[in-house]
Amino acid sequence: MKKLQFYLSGFLALQLILAAGLFWREQHQQSLQQQREALLAVTPGQLQRLEISAGDDTVSLKKEGDHWLLPELHNLPVDSEKLQSLLDKIADLKTGWPVATSAASHERFEVAEDKFQKRLRFYSGGEKPVAELYVGTSPGFRKVHVRAAGDDAIYAVTLNSYEMPAQANNWLDKQLLAAGDVERITGPDYRLEKREGKWQFAEGEKKLDADKARQLAVALRSLRITKPADEVPEADPVRLQVAGSEGELEYEFMQADDRFFVRRGDREQLFELSRYDYERIADLRNEALVLEEKEEPEQTAEEKPEEEKNAAKS
Repeated sequence: MKKLQFYLSGFLALQLILAAGLFWREQHQQSLQQQREALLAVTPGQLQRLEISAGDDTVSLKKEGDHWLLPELHNLPVDSEKLQSLLDKIADLKTGWPVATSAASHERFEVAEDKFQKRLRFYSGGEKPVAELYVGTSPGFRKVHVRAAGDDAIYAVTLNSYEMPAQANNWLDKQLLAAGDVERITGPDYRLEKREGKWQFAEGEKKLDADKARQLAVALRSLRITKPADEVPEADPVRLQVAGSEGELEYEFMQADDRFFVRRGDREQLFELSRYDYERIADLRNEALVLEEKEEPEQTAEEKPEEEKNAAKS
């Protein structure tokens, strides 16, 4: 009987210990949740300018109206999806337990004012930034150490350093000259139209290779530039007129040695593009678009119908 009471008492004590552990764990998690707060007081919709620095490079992204532009790159438009993705991730950064809290650790994690891998300054209209973030070393995959200006605490957060380049060309909207959904294309020696969902020659009796026409339309819809051109080449342009969801557009494609260029009529700026995009658009001619008629192979004696063989014998 005493042994039974002893075992029951031990079992009860074990249950009390487990219950206390679970209670402490729940309270600890609640405490951590309460401690996690926004790392930066940044509201993406209120921002008017973003400045990113890395080494000797600095880029400014400025908002004018509803559009973000690159003042140092001919005021060209920013890749809006790329920027919005970064701003959303910055706004979602939380604090939690810091990996270090002393000013002496700033240099070691490369988040010091004079030693950092990336520095982001956020402006809402004035000359003084409303928030400033230092981005330093990486503790692991898709992780970086960060520190907010004015705070000694350093945190490890989920963020990629490559998502915040400090060069203007890396923020350029590379699909700036894309033609959208295309319905009509006029090239150097051909005119194509899309009728009832099918591509065909606008005139003449030749049959169109529909696959090649679709490939051309896709190439124009997904056209990507690489960077603004720093000079205008001395070359005869290949001109295309395109009509579709973006309206009536005129393109000029040029080649100079191993460099390839494109300009669209609604913009004065000349851009460079890849050889691949140039060749699948500018090198296309009427002859390549005509559907090749497959000739029927001549039948051998063994393949001829029996009646033909008998006719030949008689």
